[in-house]
Amino acid sequence: MEKTKKQGFFRSVKNSIFSFDSYQDFALEETKKGIGYFFKLLILFSIIIAIVFSALQVLVTIPEFKNFITSDLPNFSYKDGQLSVENNEVVTIDRLADNILIIVDTNELSDEKIEEYKEKINLYDVGLVVLKDKIYLKNSYSTVGIQEIPLQEISSMYGAEEFTKQDIIDQINNVNMISLFVSLTVVVFLGFFVTYLIISVLDIIILVLLSNIIATILRIRMKLSALINISIHSMTLPIILLIIYAIIFLTTGFEIKYFDIMYRGISYVYVITAIYLIRSALIKQKMELTAIVEKQKEVKEELEEDKKEKEEENKEKEEEKKSKDEEDKKEDVGKEANGEV
Repeated sequence: MEKTKKQGFFRSVKNSIFSFDSYQDFALEETKKGIGYFFKLLILFSIIIAIVFSALQVLVTIPEFKNFITSDLPNFSYKDGQLSVENNEVVTIDRLADNILIIVDTNELSDEKIEEYKEKINLYDVGLVVLKDKIYLKNSYSTVGIQEIPLQEISSMYGAEEFTKQDIIDQINNVNMISLFVSLTVVVFLGFFVTYLIISVLDIIILVLLSNIIATILRIRMKLSALINISIHSMTLPIILLIIYAIIFLTTGFEIKYFDIMYRGISYVYVITAIYLIRSALIKQKMELTAIVEKQKEVKEELEEDKKEKEEENKEKEEEKKSKDEEDKKEDVGKEANGEV
């Protein structure tokens, strides 16, 4: 197989998805080119996710949070590590559709009451109990269970020793949304890029091992660089599907069960198909080469036969010429004997 012309990034993306024949070309490329393609794909993925996530935070989450504080919470104030709510009102916000429960109670509570609140939030994906001096946070996406966080620790983290409800609203109003969007995009981009880089490297290692096993079963020898390049390009469609799924999940909350299995299954199908087609191409090339050798052999035999025929013709001509010369010579001798010369 000869090396093909250099392909641009987006053409490589297209060929990785729609053209299995292109995997023969990818297998012939240098490893550094495949790794470069991989990093470009990850950067594109991380940028898109970071932009969508940051835009949602700036355009949806922050306004919702502001509206939540303004409309759903009574007046409150924080000072000397203690939170107080106007009229000691107990606030319960149950968002069943989002599986979120928030309870705010700054009264003096017994241990039994606190345990009751913790049991309630434990039934939700996200739960928050705000007391006068601490909060209890439950997040089903975390493996640490219900966390207890002192309010003083949170206030010192943000450098606010005291504040009121209106102070928080004013701070939200004074936020530069463009600056927040840019800074949040950078932070989210770096977080997604590093995280997904680690995950993808592990996936590529598994794909390389799988492709090596398939190549061994099909009895074809392939360089490590070829296996790496095929594995990298086989992840193109799964990564694009992951981008689409992530956007849908962030905007609608729609979740697809076993998506990670489907995600990896697609790359396995691409690897197996690509190696099988490469094997078929090698067999075809071998057959074509055999046909060429046979044809060359036939042509050689024909040339040898033609050469042999020409040699025989030349030999016959020489013999005829020799016979004619002898006859002429005899004729001359007869003339001399008759005195004709």
